[in-house]
Amino acid sequence: MTVQHQASRPSSRFGGWVGFWLWALVGAGVVLAFISFVGWLFLVPVAVIVVLVQRRGEWKDGSVLLGLISGAGLPLLLVAALNWSSWQDRTIGDGTPNPYDWGAVGVLLIGAGTAAYALRRRRRP
Repeated sequence: MTVQHQASRPSSRFGGWVGFWLWALVGAGVVLAFISFVGWLFLVPVAVIVVLVQRRGEWKDGSVLLGLISGAGLPLLLVAALNWSSWQDRTIGDGTPNPYDWGAVGVLLIGAGTAAYALRRRRRP
């Protein structure tokens, strides 16, 4: 009696990055839910993406979940971009968010998550 191995789909070179950026969308949606006054509206699409991503086996591992960190930086860059034009004309103490602060944290999160994922992916055989 011989046992036949199940044919597995060949993994594409970019398959892991697709999962990474799908998890980044989840991270962005969760952060938008916390910083927006209509944040609960962002939780429904995030839940749908989580269900779809969880169905793929290669997108459940820890390294792809680093996309959540990168995704958390995307809304912070959005806040920085929205406040950029008003930054030059503001008066001190008027409560206008500093786009440099928001942008720096956003770039840091995106860079840290992407770099950590790239390093883990390179080390994996």
